[in-house]
This record gives sequence, C-alpha cells and structure tokens, in this order.
Amino acid sequence: MRGGAIFLAFFFLFTIASYAVPVPMFPGNLVSALGFVTVPTEYAPFVSAVVNGLVYGFVVWLVFLLVSRRFEEPKVTTIRQKAQQNKKRS
Repeated sequence: MRGGAIFLAFFFLFTIASYAVPVPMFPGNLVSALGFVTVPTEYAPFVSAVVNGLVYGFVVWLVFLLVSRRFEEPKVTTIRQKAQQNKKRS
C-alpha cells in the first residue's frame, strides 16, 4: 500500500515538474526524438512529461521497495530465531 502511494506521489511530482519546466529531460524526450510513437507537436510536451513521471516514479518506487525490504529483513530473521528457540525449549 505504501509502495503505491510512493509511486503515485512521485509520478505526479515528476509529471508536473517535467511539464512545467520546458527543458527536454531524459527519457521523455526520446519518445518523440527516436520516433517510438508518432505524437502531434502540440501534445509532445505532455507525452514527454507523462513518460518522465512513469519512469522516475517507477525508479523511486523500486528504490523504496528494495530499501524497505532490506530494513524488514532483520526483523524477519529475529522472529524466526525466536521461534526456533521456543521450539527447542518445548
């Protein structure tokens, strides 16, 4: 649930920032530059901003996922160790 909120927050942040600043940013500018999709000229900045939002939102979500799993891993191993100790005592 938190991961979805992280993705949406950064998707909107990067989409709005990319649309507000008229500087071509990677990877959004590649959509029209390399011709992956034929986009009318008036929609090119919006498509570029959405692509930037998707890519950078996904990158931030992936980093969040990896970091959160890294911090949760010691908790899981501690719980498993306690469970094994309780089995030995029984």
